[in-house]
Amino acid sequence: MKNFYFLLTLSLLFLFSCSTTGSGGDKTHQDALSVSSSSAAERSGSNLNAETKDLLKEESVKNQALEIISAMTLDEKIGQLFFLAMRHTSQGRPALRMDDYLQKYINRYKPGGIILFSINFEDPEQTRSLIQDLQTVSTYPLFISTDEEGGKVSRLGKVSTMNVVSLPPAAELARMGDEALVEKAASILAQDLKDLGFNMDMAPVADISRHRSPDIIGTRSFGSDPEQTGNLVASAVRGFQNNRIGSVLKHFPGHGYVTGDTHTGMVKAKGSKEEFETVDFIPFIKGIQAGADFIMTAHIQVPALTGNNEPASLSRTVQTELLRNTLNYKGIIITDAMDMGAISRYWSPGEAALKSFLAGTDIILMPSSIPEAQESLKNAYTKGIISEERLNSSLLRIISTKIRYGLFEESPVFIERISPETKAANHQDLRNALNLTMK
Repeated sequence: MKNFYFLLTLSLLFLFSCSTTGSGGDKTHQDALSVSSSSAAERSGSNLNAETKDLLKEESVKNQALEIISAMTLDEKIGQLFFLAMRHTSQGRPALRMDDYLQKYINRYKPGGIILFSINFEDPEQTRSLIQDLQTVSTYPLFISTDEEGGKVSRLGKVSTMNVVSLPPAAELARMGDEALVEKAASILAQDLKDLGFNMDMAPVADISRHRSPDIIGTRSFGSDPEQTGNLVASAVRGFQNNRIGSVLKHFPGHGYVTGDTHTGMVKAKGSKEEFETVDFIPFIKGIQAGADFIMTAHIQVPALTGNNEPASLSRTVQTELLRNTLNYKGIIITDAMDMGAISRYWSPGEAALKSFLAGTDIILMPSSIPEAQESLKNAYTKGIISEERLNSSLLRIISTKIRYGLFEESPVFIERISPETKAANHQDLRNALNLTMK
């Protein structure tokens, strides 16, 4: 196997050397031989163009991910496909600190990620300790996330003791019309999140607002203009991702044409296929181009796209045909919370998990019954309903992303502290920028 990857690397180097020298045939051949015979250090040096280096780096990430996956048990592989919440202890108290119950929870379900809510936050030191303990207890490093959009969806920013920047709602930022300001706001928020131990934020919202009643997304959206909204979404993505916080575009294919709430029941989008393609997809396309590592699917029915009443989060048409094949999205697909009424009222946890995974989902968020959902996928794999290739395709995306985030380093740094002085200066800088823009 090592010989195969060595030969593959040499082939890539040769091809890229040939493609960058124009008509100088003899020089091309000499350069290729020179590169091929150089040491590993020289192969990654300044003689290689950026595209070649990126290819070699991605090949290295892929090889490392495959090695990690090959060492996993089936239970560990299935666990990576789940993002779980842990709001309470066994006594019904807020889950603020690691205890035997939470340790057994992690060991039993082996999740790939944990989402935390306001109930899990007391103060910065408690939160850092909780996150560090979660990472220590878990056999494989975790995605640790929360919903921190700004405005009304702010799990940390609204808790005064957490000292996390409280962003205005997206609609208010959009009215300021400053893409650089949105990127700056996301960057400062990302630094605050890294300071606590998070590596992911369930933001930004990429839905287009239609300003109809009731407006389910409301001020969480950057607006109704697809180009402007898309540019602001891309700015937010850059702010998060450049500071090593994974950003989640939500909720594909877009909530703009709905008036109901998927938290309580089934909701049908009224938009046409053309409207989705020319309006709602635009912010997601721009967010993908900006480098978003995650896209969250909506639980809405989209008959104009699917030809049936399947929710997008369970639809192969939406996830595989549109998101993967048409929009060429290579990152991780995660569902909206599966305990929401649009799913839990119509499908069992096991049925929903399996249907979603077969449709193209990589990570299932918060099933209403974890054991049932995990057992459903495990049984489907054992029976051949889920192929090894299909399982490994999701695992490769998940583990590769964690490697790029540095979570599999020999001594990973899960919490990147910033000084109180730096944090205070960042917050004041943003307040000044917001006030100046508003004037």
